Amino acid sequence: MKPFLNEWVPRRASLRVLIPHLLFLTLFCQIALAADGQSQQIFGRRITLKVDAKELKTVLSQIENQADVKFAYSRQVVNPNRLVSLNVNQATLAETLDRLLKPLSVSYDYVSGRILLTATGNPAKTTGSVETAPSADVVVTGQVKDAQTNAPLPGVNVAVKGTMRGTTTDASGNYRLSVAGSGDVLIFSFIGYVTKEEIVGSRTEINVTLADDQKQLDEVIVTALGVKREERSLGYAVQKVSGATLQTVKGLNVATSLTGRVSGLWVRNSTEFNEAPTLSLRGETPLLVIDGVPYGNMNLSNIPQDDIESIDVLKGPTAAALYGSRGGSGAVIVTTKRGAGSKGLTVTVNSNNMVNAGFLMLPEVQTGYSAGLGGNYDPTDYVWGAKLDIGLKAMQLNPETKQMELMELQSRGKNNFRDFLVPGMVTNNNISISQTGENGSFRASLTHIYNKGQYPNLKSNAFNFALSGDMKVGDKFNLSSQVGYNRKTAPQVFGSGYSAQGYIYNILMWMGPEYDLSKYQDYWLIPNERQNWHYKAWYDNPYMMAYEKLNGIEQNKMNANLTATLALFPGAKLIVRPGFDWYQNDETKRNPPNILSTRGWDAAGLYSLDKRSGYSFNGDAIMTYNKTFGPFAVDALAGGTMYRWTDQGLYSATRGGIVIPGFYSLNNSVERPNVSTFTNRKQVNSLFAKATLSYQNRLFLDVTGRNDWSSTMPRISRSYFYPSVGGSVVISEFTDALPTWLDFWKVRGSWTMSKSDLGVYATNQTYGTVTADWDNLNSAVYPTTIRGGAVNPETNRTWEIGTSAYFLGKRFKFDAAYFDKYNYNIQRSANISSSSGFTSTLINIDETYVRRGVELSLEGAVMKRANFGWDAVANYSYNHRYFKTLDPTYSAKNSWTTEGGRTDTYTGRVWVTDPTGNVVHRTNGLPLQSDYSYLYGYTDPKFVWGLSNNIRWNNFRFGVSFDGRVGGVLNNYSAYKMWDTGSHPDSDNFWRYDEVVNKNKSYVGTGVVVASGEVKYDNFGNITSDTRQFAKNETKVSYQDYARAYGDGTRGVTNATFLKLRELSIGYNVPAAVARRFGARSATISFTGQNVWMWAKAFRFADPDKADDTQLTSPSVRYVGGNLQLTF
Repeated sequence: MKPFLNEWVPRRASLRVLIPHLLFLTLFCQIALAADGQSQQIFGRRITLKVDAKELKTVLSQIENQADVKFAYSRQVVNPNRLVSLNVNQATLAETLDRLLKPLSVSYDYVSGRILLTATGNPAKTTGSVETAPSADVVVTGQVKDAQTNAPLPGVNVAVKGTMRGTTTDASGNYRLSVAGSGDVLIFSFIGYVTKEEIVGSRTEINVTLADDQKQLDEVIVTALGVKREERSLGYAVQKVSGATLQTVKGLNVATSLTGRVSGLWVRNSTEFNEAPTLSLRGETPLLVIDGVPYGNMNLSNIPQDDIESIDVLKGPTAAALYGSRGGSGAVIVTTKRGAGSKGLTVTVNSNNMVNAGFLMLPEVQTGYSAGLGGNYDPTDYVWGAKLDIGLKAMQLNPETKQMELMELQSRGKNNFRDFLVPGMVTNNNISISQTGENGSFRASLTHIYNKGQYPNLKSNAFNFALSGDMKVGDKFNLSSQVGYNRKTAPQVFGSGYSAQGYIYNILMWMGPEYDLSKYQDYWLIPNERQNWHYKAWYDNPYMMAYEKLNGIEQNKMNANLTATLALFPGAKLIVRPGFDWYQNDETKRNPPNILSTRGWDAAGLYSLDKRSGYSFNGDAIMTYNKTFGPFAVDALAGGTMYRWTDQGLYSATRGGIVIPGFYSLNNSVERPNVSTFTNRKQVNSLFAKATLSYQNRLFLDVTGRNDWSSTMPRISRSYFYPSVGGSVVISEFTDALPTWLDFWKVRGSWTMSKSDLGVYATNQTYGTVTADWDNLNSAVYPTTIRGGAVNPETNRTWEIGTSAYFLGKRFKFDAAYFDKYNYNIQRSANISSSSGFTSTLINIDETYVRRGVELSLEGAVMKRANFGWDAVANYSYNHRYFKTLDPTYSAKNSWTTEGGRTDTYTGRVWVTDPTGNVVHRTNGLPLQSDYSYLYGYTDPKFVWGLSNNIRWNNFRFGVSFDGRVGGVLNNYSAYKMWDTGSHPDSDNFWRYDEVVNKNKSYVGTGVVVASGEVKYDNFGNITSDTRQFAKNETKVSYQDYARAYGDGTRGVTNATFLKLRELSIGYNVPAAVARRFGARSATISFTGQNVWMWAKAFRFADPDKADDTQLTSPSVRYVGGNLQLTF
């Protein structure tokens, strides 16, 4: 069966889709300087509203929603709790405000992106002062401005702390106030801004700037489909991270800076070169959405940190219900920056440069014994060889003469691995230009990231260019667009892993310390043909590997989106948003002839080229409508989406080696090159709708529905529907019985059904091809898998409850969530009898799972003073998946697969023990391994946590973030494997010395032997009868044999608990007067550090941060450096 609507997929769609975006952006740049008509346009917007005896703050909030504006005012001028009535129908905003505010003697004006409310008349005269100052008092004057835009703020309340004396600023932000003496403290307060205190001292002029205070407003969250909503209205858990917190310590990937900052989001950071962190949200991979577009090929590493305005994490499927199956695991919503915060041209420079300052985890080895086995020197395999530095001699390769010579066995290479490492660095530099006018804005950004890895010849260059713009066309039409281009190149990305025979595998695991690796930097014996090396099997010269055994990459990626918004009539909008991304990745591999480590390579020489490319297109058409009916309000949307994805590749490689050494080309292949291609395509068409009903802006009900038609599903089950429902109640606005310290409290809940389709071509039954088969004949072969009837989409039913609260004057916010996700209709490939003509079939099985978890977060201002502030965010979360029901046919048959049991099991063949836990030994003195596998532990942590702190003192800034995991086990493969090879540092001990030097096998394993009796087990390894009697083990054995045998059990399974100081910054805001001397508006200089320090409970030699891969991981690098930020 052909994929659904595959014929609709254009093969060369990139330019056709991209050119209109570029034309729109060019237009944005041309109109960025706009006329002074924005305030008239804003006040001309139409309002329909009818309220009777409602609080003024509620009425203003409803006007904000309809007109897309924000109000700012002082409580001294405007009483937000005053009851007002209003009835307007299609009135302009100016007419509406006149009717509402004139009876209250309140004026309004549009200043700095807000509508400021002030007392009618001259605010300098209508001061609001209650107490007249004596003539002997000191007069203080000054001006109050917006910290971001530098615009004056009228109507700001200025009061003397502890008195009834005060005033408000005039239309130019100026004030004049009498104070009693130098010890008085002035308090500057304004709704929507952070309150500020200033000690008068000897000053008679005090100018201040007020920062926007998001905590005093209902926090706005970017939700599914790019819709902005107040957090109070959401029935699911969300968490927001400001882009500003991510732009001081800039490493290779913004995901690293997200670590520990969001409860429920587990970021696992790799220590490997060119390997991005992985994100797990509630145990699953979330959808990445950039500016409202769920691209198919973009990832966080493609988004420079300097281009991020904010990141909203929508947790769970309810949060992302409108994205369909792709959003079933929640979503990470990235909003990129647009124009400058203030009018005019703004240029910013942000440069962060960090160097390698040591390692958090560095493998160690023994340096007292040579390569070989049984105490004998043999440069072929293992490190259980002869004792070094006691005068023994052997034939060895002299790396300088390149000849075999009789030389003393010495520990020449005690620091081989450490000496092989090179100083690394990360530079992340960005420059951006932005301009904002009355009717539009644009922003252009260029980022360069250079990374030099910890091994020789590891280096990469990444460039990112982004261009974005917004344009307003009249009162009804808005355009917004963004284009980004990424390019990354690296001549070498190889170097890690056990199966790939990387550097740790060669240098630490299987090579002894009897040679000095630094002497082998001249790695050719015969250029391009034979390496200068003393090993003759398995292991290559690491310097030859670094510079000749190359795995290079060249990656290009582009993304573009356009959002057009048309206001149709009051409360109704039409949004059309196409988004497109494209990528092309070229990966080359080459190696000279006569290499020794050949996994994935060719001993006769190799050149291969792997070219992959693809694109995705996501098009949304959405109609939104909102309307207020007295105390009720409706916010609804409906629309459709088409998502199209294609991926294709061409792989080619030499066969039989290369003809001419040093010439790497497919044309140099000994035999005809191997060539293979693939193409994957998928399309999903969707319709969706959402309706939110609210009562008095404090009781909310959400209902959504979506239907998908997926090309990867069988025709009979191609269409599938899934709904969701959620709600929230702001309890603090329904009762006055709450404690006075509790400012805001809401509870929420939601239920969702989500579904996921099959992989591309999972049900496609087509012939394959085979070459040189059946007496070298080419042929076609029938598939071995048959579709088992109607295969239904995997389905999830999730419910969650939660609560959030602001308290202590909104200084702190607490949020808690509990969720339960039930997973059924599991798709499984099942074995069937080959007599049917097939070997497997794709079916839905009856095994089901449930995932449960808890998420807690606490954030706020720990300390808040005029010249000192300390803000902190703490996060805690855990989740585990359990078997809900088992399938009698297809579920695993073992003792740990049980209904109610966890699925993240770590199992293995453990050592047999007696009832008290002593290891049982055979009669030969070696430990006895069980014939059965047993549950050793669980791989998921008990919980993960994070703690971020930002402290300011005068012009200094201090940022520090910690995170970690508690519990769970991992296989510390580095530690385990070194016992087998003989390189473990703890293996250099008395017993080894006694055996190798004195030829005395003196080691006795701690434990017991079976003196009599027997033990019987059932099929799962459970003891059914045990008549054994035990005696102390006293048999002496070879220490080498015992250490290698004992390493075959669970010796490497280790508790993965760790704590890490993830990021550190100490910054200084250069005074504006100093910055202006070199032409800058502002300047900040900082000391920065990333991956600074770590404590691990049990792990050695490897960083447990990347929890799903500990097979000979590279050293964990500490980075320290500096950051410079300039604004012009």
